[in-house]
Amino acid sequence: MYKRNYHPLIPLLYTKGILDKNQLSDIPKRTLQHWNKHKNKQYDFENLVSPYLNELENIQKIYQQKQLKKTMKFILHLSDGYQKVLQNIHRSKRVVKQNKSFIMTAIHQIITTSGISTKRACKFYGVSSDWYYREKRKINCSLHIFKNCFKQHPNQLTFKEIIAIEKLVTNAEHYGKTKTTLYYFAMRNKLVFCAKSTFSKYASVLGYQQPKKPKLLAKKGVRADRIFEWLHVDITLVPTLEEGMQKVAFIKDNFSKAILHYGSVSEKADSKFITKLFKETFLKFNLNDVKKPIHILTDGGSENKGAFSTWVNHFNAPPEVSKITARTYDFPLSNSMAESTHRIYKTEFLKGQLSRNKKQHLENLDAFVEYYNHHRFPNDLFGLTPIEVIHGNRPDKDFFKPHIAAAKLDRIAKNQSFNECAFIG
Repeated sequence: MYKRNYHPLIPLLYTKGILDKNQLSDIPKRTLQHWNKHKNKQYDFENLVSPYLNELENIQKIYQQKQLKKTMKFILHLSDGYQKVLQNIHRSKRVVKQNKSFIMTAIHQIITTSGISTKRACKFYGVSSDWYYREKRKINCSLHIFKNCFKQHPNQLTFKEIIAIEKLVTNAEHYGKTKTTLYYFAMRNKLVFCAKSTFSKYASVLGYQQPKKPKLLAKKGVRADRIFEWLHVDITLVPTLEEGMQKVAFIKDNFSKAILHYGSVSEKADSKFITKLFKETFLKFNLNDVKKPIHILTDGGSENKGAFSTWVNHFNAPPEVSKITARTYDFPLSNSMAESTHRIYKTEFLKGQLSRNKKQHLENLDAFVEYYNHHRFPNDLFGLTPIEVIHGNRPDKDFFKPHIAAAKLDRIAKNQSFNECAFIG
């Protein structure tokens, strides 16, 4: 007699009540009775199959409805294609983050229209159910630029601090200034206390604009350990609309970044011009009484030779003064400290504009040095101006740390009690 060999899924479908009457009529009663005896039997490794057993009823519903079956097949093919594309995209987590609104909406629609589980719907888009519920719980604040709820993210800047940064970066008077200068301006004027990276992030979103600067190759230069250790000089050409080209020279201190002296001539800027500037600089800052060596870094131009070399060579220690030419075999480092001053003057201060005549040119020059020495905050000075360093203040990168820490505690307290925004779920 032929003994039937049933597929392993047939007893499972029977015990789950999925087989209909017509299908049951083809199975002998003794066989059904045998299956009933093992209906509630405990098996080893049941945890491996329980996720599938729990979905059998949903699978039956989908299988019995032709249109729903077609729809689910379409969704599965769509999901498979989406995940294959996602796996081939660099930084796929970023792609998911950028499209989370679309993914959240799609998962919600699949759950409500098909009745399948959240976990299964999330798998269609390659995300976990934990991710879905976490994003669903997030509250978007319509008033915040990053849509973050103040209560859920109390460590972020307060509404008042955000407005202060926006007013600062959109003020026409500050156009062209670096983020570092604006950051320390805000700290010193008690507009906001936060990390520089935080300020930069908010400034970029709130409308900060910076004039485009010419791309320059990175140059290595000398760095001083004290004021008046290294002095830099260089000449740059500045055109005017009515009176032609003006020759401008800045004498700059390396450690403080301060412009010690400056001058401008319409005629040739020769060595006598440079010598005169340095003599006036030495008198202005009493450098003739300095006990430590002073190094003057120049380029190889003729204006840095002749009378200027003669003046430098007349010094007998103290002070010990030496003139060094940049980018030479004996001294390969660049004079980038002086060159950066020219770039700041033309792009950050003049913003590419030209003076009409010599008189306006000299006025702009005076205004630039006032701004550069007293109102600009170089990154290496950590909130000090160049002139403050010249007057004896030492740069301290931790100076604002207590203020930032106190502001953080105050910010958390204010944000946790913030009740003025309309929440959008």
